[in-house]
Amino acid sequence: MFAIKRALKLNNQEATWMAKHAGFRRVVFNMGLSLRTQMYCEGEFSDSKVINEVKKVLTNYVKKQPECDWMNHLSSRVYQNALIDLKKAFARYREGKASHPKFASRRDGQSFTVDSSNGKVLLAAGNTIKIPTLSTFR
Repeated sequence: MFAIKRALKLNNQEATWMAKHAGFRRVVFNMGLSLRTQMYCEGEFSDSKVINEVKKVLTNYVKKQPECDWMNHLSSRVYQNALIDLKKAFARYREGKASHPKFASRRDGQSFTVDSSNGKVLLAAGNTIKIPTLSTFR
């Protein structure tokens, strides 16, 4: 598996679209961290079970609230990868490799991860890149 880091030349509409996805990742990570901490205090300790419960709560309750309707218009891969990042953060914490996960801030680097669930390469010929479930950018 490999990753490619590219600088994109985005117009205002595309930059706004990317910023929405970065904010979506931050909101999902922070909600997941909050729910995970709350469940831990209630006595549920298994990371995999708790993360699965967090996914259920976010999917079945939070995303169906009228004030969270904007989440349904963004990529589900960003949502899934934010929860995978949260799970990895707690795994590193349990192994003693990192401190307890902290809430993501708006001021920190705004980023998000998108992968293709079917394993296809994302680079197109020429100077464009296709990001799964988002669009094609130059």
